[in-house]
Amino acid sequence: MGWWLGTLAAASLLTGAAPSHAGIDADGQAAAVVDTAAPAVPVEFPATLAGQIDAALAQPFLATAQLGVVAFDLESGHVLYQRGAELALNPASNMKLVTTATALGVLGPAHRFSTRLYHDKDALQGSTIEGDVYLRGSGDPALVTEDLLRMAADLRARGIRRITGGIVIDATRFDRDELPPGFDQKEELAAYRAPSGAASVNFNTFELRVRPGQSADASPFAALDPPVPHLELVNDAKTGPGHLDRLSVALEVEKKKTRITLRGTIGVDAGSKSYRYPVDAPSIYAGEVLAYALRNNGVKLGQGRIRRAAVPGDAALLAVHHSEPLSVLIRAVNKHSNNFMAEQILKGLASAGAPATFADALTRVREHLGELGIDTKGLHLGNGSGLYDTNRISAGQLVALLSAVYRDFRVSSDYLASLAIMGVDGTTRSRLETSDRRGFVRAKTGTLDGVYCLSGYAGAPGRAPIAFSILFNGLRKADAGNARATHNRIAELLARHAAGVPLVVEAPSAPTTPPAVDTAGEPTTEGP
Repeated sequence: MGWWLGTLAAASLLTGAAPSHAGIDADGQAAAVVDTAAPAVPVEFPATLAGQIDAALAQPFLATAQLGVVAFDLESGHVLYQRGAELALNPASNMKLVTTATALGVLGPAHRFSTRLYHDKDALQGSTIEGDVYLRGSGDPALVTEDLLRMAADLRARGIRRITGGIVIDATRFDRDELPPGFDQKEELAAYRAPSGAASVNFNTFELRVRPGQSADASPFAALDPPVPHLELVNDAKTGPGHLDRLSVALEVEKKKTRITLRGTIGVDAGSKSYRYPVDAPSIYAGEVLAYALRNNGVKLGQGRIRRAAVPGDAALLAVHHSEPLSVLIRAVNKHSNNFMAEQILKGLASAGAPATFADALTRVREHLGELGIDTKGLHLGNGSGLYDTNRISAGQLVALLSAVYRDFRVSSDYLASLAIMGVDGTTRSRLETSDRRGFVRAKTGTLDGVYCLSGYAGAPGRAPIAFSILFNGLRKADAGNARATHNRIAELLARHAAGVPLVVEAPSAPTTPPAVDTAGEPTTEGP
């Protein structure tokens, strides 16, 4: 049977023929709908759902774009719309739908990542550990400073006051290839491009916080969080009058140190600023944050250095931290498009035993899609987050995935709960916020230069939802607002169709939030 759901509707999609009930002319053109308060040209809206989607896609800015659009009604089993269903396109952060669905299916919603602290056998003598302590990571995508502070507090509660050696980081769960595939396409010191690692903390990023001095010409307050030795802050900035914000930050990455230089001017009446950047050595950074946590809990460290090595087989367990369950972790991945977490979860899919590689993890993803009955023809899996020009997947394959996950009772509720709710939260919180369909679409955005995608579910009370995928490639960056408005228009149409209410014919209003940086990786008009 076809690569969809094994239904007659799926077969019609596979052949490229529009189902007879849809009334689709795949090459049909209609009037434009743009992201302004009123349409740029007179609009004639057809009465049918398919006709209205055709009209939305007939805008001039899409004339030379590559489009993949599919809508499948999980209630009736009918294909409601398709265009370019089998065209393999860059999904941007819609790739996170594949990563998180596979993780739920392979690891299970209850899966937790563990971070463990050990000492050498017989090294604990009263209040002193005679030797090193070992931190073993398992790829926790959400470990933060506060978690290590709690682990250090556990040591203090056991009466431990001194460690004579150093800190050893066991990151052997993953191999040493820390930069996810495709991340080398751009040399950007951006938080959304942080490296991966089995022992990682704070999303492998650090924060620079700045606030004005008390008067003009005074030095502004600037601090790094966390304050660790290999991060060196140079504050050459000044406080100026008014609300000026002319600060700049430069990073110089050396072998054992990263120098962060703050220059420019911040107005005395300006608000505080925050900047986040990736670290270059995840394991050493984790060790430094652990050392910071131990010192803050009154545990003295010896002069031993921070190094990488495996935990000895006879080491004794000191403390353990368990992450939130996977069902909770994937909410940050899909609602807020966290690239680092997506890549950590991806690499965690590789089989235990040998150090995990991205290649092995991506093979497991492809295998899982096959187990769901999805034909992987034309599919190219490059990384788990969708960053840069690395992945290729079709709208039909994404809808097949959404359909299969929805029908799996074991994971469906957690998967839906991980998606941003349009008009409510995540990267879609400013979308459909004034529509009566607000809250009835759960979806994942995907945005890169020239790539604008939205895939998820449009629903209504008392029925199964419509699974949909809208993939636009090859657009101008200037058309981001138009692409977003078209996504919103189609999503709202599907939600209204699901509810059985009349289709709204008015053009969508202009975006209500200014341009921001989507954590998917590129400057966009989406909310953070």
